Amino acid sequence: MRFRMLTMLLVMITFIANAQIAEQEVNVRDILESVAENLPDDYDMTELIEVLSRLKKHPINLNKTSSEELKTLVFLSPLQISNFFAYIKENGNFVDVLELQTIDAFDVKTVESLIPFVTLNATTEYEKLSFHNLINLGENDVVMRYAQTLQKQKGFTDLPGNRYLGTPERFQTRYRFHYGTIVSAAITFDKDAGEKFIGKPFDFFSGNIALYKLGKIKKVVIGDYTLQFGQGITLWSGFSFGKGPDVTSVAKKDLGLKPYTSANEYSFLRGASATINLHKNFDLTPFVSFRNLDASQDFDLDGNLV
Repeated sequence: MRFRMLTMLLVMITFIANAQIAEQEVNVRDILESVAENLPDDYDMTELIEVLSRLKKHPINLNKTSSEELKTLVFLSPLQISNFFAYIKENGNFVDVLELQTIDAFDVKTVESLIPFVTLNATTEYEKLSFHNLINLGENDVVMRYAQTLQKQKGFTDLPGNRYLGTPERFQTRYRFHYGTIVSAAITFDKDAGEKFIGKPFDFFSGNIALYKLGKIKKVVIGDYTLQFGQGITLWSGFSFGKGPDVTSVAKKDLGLKPYTSANEYSFLRGASATINLHKNFDLTPFVSFRNLDASQDFDLDGNLV
């Protein structure tokens, strides 16, 4: 009898645990579905999935967060982020996560979406940083993809003038390293169909190393990165979300400096950059890039450059 009761208890515990995991997975899937319609057709969804998956493992500390960090939660609008910090300024630090319900513009759906990605844990990640933890507790992800159209395409036939120089396969290898939310590294190799595999196995290479939360230095990126400021008039590299049904989504979420982890072969800079906090509400982001980018020129009817 005792054995049967113990077995039933273990089954119930397992069921509850699996139900909680399934609920979180559904939560992430719902978020992806809600923002997918506002993304460009060639947006790399894997980058968004990686961000949300990482935040589930390393939730944002509500009492030690910044606007830049909250902007990575794509379902939060600029108005909600502004109201969040206005609430902290007026009421002080959070005592319970459920206090989010009392913030203006935070509806039930927003709070439910937020809970898996936030915490009130006061322990800083730098307190646990060591070479041993960096090696043993760091998260390593490797993704390898292979794709090929089974039907022989016209460009790969022996007809004169219609032949690609390379093979029809497409290869992609992506490596990601994360230690909490303070260290990250990324390497991406990609070969498109029709490009040579011998001599130059991968036609596209991208990589970077990033450090975060270094006191006055909010973040440093060496390698490939993007810069997103203002509404794109000042500077905007990389993709952005389009306009959604919510009126607050008209404003873009400028993420500032961000490591580039996509496999798209454009819309990024290559060099080094850092975001430095000079004053409470004033940041400076110097950057240098050695990557040549193509540009288009417009001329008026008289032939003058516009």
